[in-house]
Amino acid sequence: MKQHVRITLALAVMAFAAACNKKDDAKPSGPKIHIAKPEQTIAVGQSVELKPEFTQDAGISFRWTVNNEPAGTSASFTFKPQTQGDYKITFVASTTHGKDSANYRITVLGQYANGILLLNEGWMGTETGSVFCYQYGADTLVPWVYKAVNPGKTLGGLANTLQYGSIHNGKLYLVVKAGGPLVVTDATPLVETGRVNNIASGKGMTFLGLDATRGLIGATDGIYPINLSTLAIGAKITGVSGATGNMVKSGNYVFAHNSTDGMAVLNAPTYAVVEKPFKATIGFVTGKNGRIYGAKDSLLMSVHPTTLVKDSVKMPFRAVSPFGAWRSVQMTASTLNDHIFIIQPGSGWSYGKKLYRYVAGNAASINEPFITLPDDQWFYGSGVNYDPRTDELVVTTINGAMTGRINKVAFYNAQTGALRKTITYEGWYFPAMTVLQP
Repeated sequence: MKQHVRITLALAVMAFAAACNKKDDAKPSGPKIHIAKPEQTIAVGQSVELKPEFTQDAGISFRWTVNNEPAGTSASFTFKPQTQGDYKITFVASTTHGKDSANYRITVLGQYANGILLLNEGWMGTETGSVFCYQYGADTLVPWVYKAVNPGKTLGGLANTLQYGSIHNGKLYLVVKAGGPLVVTDATPLVETGRVNNIASGKGMTFLGLDATRGLIGATDGIYPINLSTLAIGAKITGVSGATGNMVKSGNYVFAHNSTDGMAVLNAPTYAVVEKPFKATIGFVTGKNGRIYGAKDSLLMSVHPTTLVKDSVKMPFRAVSPFGAWRSVQMTASTLNDHIFIIQPGSGWSYGKKLYRYVAGNAASINEPFITLPDDQWFYGSGVNYDPRTDELVVTTINGAMTGRINKVAFYNAQTGALRKTITYEGWYFPAMTVLQP
């Protein structure tokens, strides 16, 4: 019995010694890295602090690279890019016992990609037009963003007004009314890449991009094709005369609002006039259902995009022609629902205070106002735009029925009409329209 106990104790001692020797022989491991958000998106001018988690060890060192170029040796790294693009940022933690690495993928958008551009007409005779920017999540506007990146350049002269803008194929096309230029910039950094000082007849109003190389200019005397590669403007399109405002493209058709014909439908590849379906008072926007919407007097009209079959619903007010002191159409369309939004004009030359919503197929939906502005605000310029990123109506107002120096950009819930936020900026700016980044 005693012999058995002695053997058991000896085996236990040997096992304990072996375990101790095994523990002593284990090699220390290097650091281990964990990153919570390996993929992020920011814009030029913004910064992001990268703070990876790692197991601490004596003698640890760090190394950061940006697209394989050395960038830092601290435990964290603040990345503030100057140009847009895709970046690979690598973090390495090392000790004498080993190392670990992890990668961030940062997409950098243009400086104003994550926002809404606000075009201001300017104060005729005193100050030229301007471009401001609302950046999502902010409570203010960044002023004079075009001017900031294009020193010494202006959007026309004191007798011109910045009235229209459109983003097409990565470019922002700004049309300055009353004899001003067509100015072309990159869509997000807003750096000017070209301009045409004499637009068509000298008085351009709108722009529509068709494809990579072709566009159309709506002018005070018709429609002109423009080569987007050279910015050369061709001969006026035959069959359309009179001032031409908003234009939209659907399939092989272009629907143009014209002071002479109302709606003029062009074949997009050939520019031939296909039909003139109805004498539109205002137009046009494209509904989620694909129909092209405008108004004729007190009727909200729509046209099927391929068959050109018309439909209409009665509105509780009459539309007023924008030609004369032309501004972009005071209509917009949801991309989430079959909802069309239209502003009721004021009496005489005054601006309106009520916005109506038409739910496609429900004639009664347009009988009552969807939004009524506060007592001290009136719609100005195009007045309303639908933002699909937030499902909001972006509304521009001034503080007078005829004029005003207190400007507001208000954000309304497009489903309920509830006001979410208002931003105020003061000065004789006169907001013409908002332009959404695609």
